[in-house]
Amino acid sequence: MTTPDSPLIRLPKSNVKLLGTTRRLLIASGLCLAFASPILAAAEPVFRAGAATSVITPSISADLKVRTSRPPATHVHDELHARCLVLDDDQAKLALVVCDLRHISAEVAESAKQIIEMTTGIPPQCVLISATHTHTSGGVSLDEDKSLAYYDYRAFLARRIADGVLRAHNQLEPAQIAWGVAEEPTQVFNRRWFLKPGSPPVYGAHDNVEVVDTNPGYKGLMKPAGPVDPQITFLSVRSTSGKPISLMAAYGLHYVGGITPNTISADYFAMFADRVGELLGADRHQDPPFVGIMANGTSGDVNNLERYSDEELTKRGPQPKKKYQPFEKAREVANLCADKVMEAHKTLQWHDHVKLTSLQRTLTFERRYPTKEEVAWAESVKARRIKPMSTSRYSTYSTVLAYASPEMPPTLDVVVQTHRIGDLAVAAMPFEVFAEIGLELKQRSPIRPLMNISIANGSHGYLPTPAQHKLGGYETWIGVNKVQLNASVKMVDALVNMLGELHAKKP
Repeated sequence: MTTPDSPLIRLPKSNVKLLGTTRRLLIASGLCLAFASPILAAAEPVFRAGAATSVITPSISADLKVRTSRPPATHVHDELHARCLVLDDDQAKLALVVCDLRHISAEVAESAKQIIEMTTGIPPQCVLISATHTHTSGGVSLDEDKSLAYYDYRAFLARRIADGVLRAHNQLEPAQIAWGVAEEPTQVFNRRWFLKPGSPPVYGAHDNVEVVDTNPGYKGLMKPAGPVDPQITFLSVRSTSGKPISLMAAYGLHYVGGITPNTISADYFAMFADRVGELLGADRHQDPPFVGIMANGTSGDVNNLERYSDEELTKRGPQPKKKYQPFEKAREVANLCADKVMEAHKTLQWHDHVKLTSLQRTLTFERRYPTKEEVAWAESVKARRIKPMSTSRYSTYSTVLAYASPEMPPTLDVVVQTHRIGDLAVAAMPFEVFAEIGLELKQRSPIRPLMNISIANGSHGYLPTPAQHKLGGYETWIGVNKVQLNASVKMVDALVNMLGELHAKKP
């Protein structure tokens, strides 16, 4: 149709043919787009990962009004961090947080998770928050009397953990993921030993004689009372361009120590995090920065103090003893672990996408109560006004009396979690768990490999097996062990059932 103001424009025949061809191409393109729309809608899901750190170092300004069980720190060797990794499979998200702390209280973990859910939408059951168990995290311990300093640091810590997860979530990007297992058996030693016949008796808590000694001397040893777990289970994420984003590992080893007095340090856990980044070739100035993470595995009865039986010492012959400088031993352990992880890292199979699933349960344990004999012993110690060192068996008398109080709740609720990341499983336990418990979990888990993480979502003391309870030793004393004597059996069965549920779900 034409109007007086729009004169008819005649096109050459060649242009008319071109218009017809163009129209047909546009129609064909439209049909292609129409058919392509359902295909685009059903596109493959994108796997994403993001990592960040958040400083959680407490103040080193001593407050003379605050009473703590240890002298306050006066120096910081290296900052403490909440090291955060967030994974996203396009349908579910998982946040893994490891804090450079001796313990993490259930109250702090719960508070942090509430903030994380508000800021990122990640539900609490999909958030794992653990502590490394560095013994030099300083500050007001989260199990001290409820002072103002306690509440101040607790609120600060919860917020900083949540901030770290939010920052990791903000930095989610398309990524690939892989996992593997390395071994470093030369740095883990069971610290509970049977002594040779004829050795002096081992006096435990309540003046009873125990079968094993925790952290004994270096002579008169017969055999360790339990195994160790030399595995370093790890996962690694990188961008689709190959840039390393994060590597998270777990190793069944207590802190290493060798730290200068009154000094805050994250111990070998943080040194591993730095070293593994160097070995992966992560640019210190890359944006966002690479985040290395080392969690505490099942190490409740494992340390780094090299001990051998008398027979083994005879076979080995005289050994040179190295005198380590402060921080040197921790760095040595960190570097050895990083080297072993990197050897395994070279053979990893990378995945463009994996499915994430999580399960959380609250287990109710009976609280451990002292016997009448134990209470009588504690009353006698109190009457004698003994002022023992914290490591002395006499130091337990006040705990015995506290646990005998009728005001003590009869049960204790604890949170356990299992997470599935493709064909890697994670088990999170709120105790200092014995190595043999972690080994049993790995053996019974239907999903392998399994990464065990202790002191996670709470910290409720040591967790020995019933058989280890019969042997005695520091980790079995009331107070440092708070729950029923067969709690480990109940917890392992629950975690194995949860892992079975994850295994039954289509990956």
